[in-house]
Amino acid sequence: MDFSNIIGNSNIKKKLNKAIENNNLSNTLLFSGPSGVGKYQFAKILAYYLMYPSKTKDEIKLKNNNHPDLHIYTPCGKTSMHLIASIRDLISEVHISPFEAKAKVFIIKDANRMHSISFNALLKTLEEPTFDSYIILITENVDEILPTIISRCFKMNFSALTNDEISSFIQRTYQKDEKDATAIAKISLGSITTAIELCEDSLYLKKREFLFDILLKKNIYSYFDLSKKLDELEEMFSIDKISDDLEIIKIKKEINLLLNKIIYFFRDLYILKENIDKKNLFFFDKIDQLEKLKFYNLPSIEKIDLLLEKVKLAISRNIKLKVALESFFLSINFI
Repeated sequence: MDFSNIIGNSNIKKKLNKAIENNNLSNTLLFSGPSGVGKYQFAKILAYYLMYPSKTKDEIKLKNNNHPDLHIYTPCGKTSMHLIASIRDLISEVHISPFEAKAKVFIIKDANRMHSISFNALLKTLEEPTFDSYIILITENVDEILPTIISRCFKMNFSALTNDEISSFIQRTYQKDEKDATAIAKISLGSITTAIELCEDSLYLKKREFLFDILLKKNIYSYFDLSKKLDELEEMFSIDKISDDLEIIKIKKEINLLLNKIIYFFRDLYILKENIDKKNLFFFDKIDQLEKLKFYNLPSIEKIDLLLEKVKLAISRNIKLKVALESFFLSINFI
């Protein structure tokens, strides 16, 4: 296990390697940055260094997440929040000596997804760190974490990967040609996780085409047509019959990516309207269809962004995707 095997964020690799070499790592670290750029992979490798400085033991246990001194916490349920009981379990475990390794490591994924009572309980633990335990908080929304928590962490700011970094990885790993790899890299918006999912998800292209057809108003002439299309879209991203927490989180991230595509669609229309460099198009593979659209009376990007934020808020409150998107499309006089 080595940082060099992770793509991108070379500055983070240098900082962590230097801190490990000088033995001056903080007991609490905060990894923040966009989704899918390798924050969790960095945390896992750092955990290995901390638990086994000689790097000679139990790599298999760590990779499989079944080491007694490695604790990983993930948000649960349809609300995607950390259980208070889980945080209390972490607090009680911190003060217990390691079973096998030199140190215990606690990784909290999506650390912003905590109730205030959990944040406050965790804060007391961070104020009294033990010499043989480390806590790594991972988040893509650092603004949602209490400032008092942040102030007690050594913060690492991760960046989105470049299209070239992702494209090269795809060509090497999935034997895609340069054109396809470049297309996937651009769609991935700097996320290697998204790029991998796109390469491995046989339904991805179907979902993307379906959304694009809706945005083009293909076969949509009335509210009834729109409602029917959104019913089908809802079915593609439904979590009602899913019980696996990780699968629920994955689908919610896909929904967020879906909403991002909508604003990029309208941004593309403005790029074409204003004759800006077409290399900046997100739907660059759909340029012929985009150029056939009428560009007058476009809703402003600010309005689209504001309305989509309302959609995201509605979905976070467990409102159906179809209902939230119907409101969005009606608000921009889509039909």
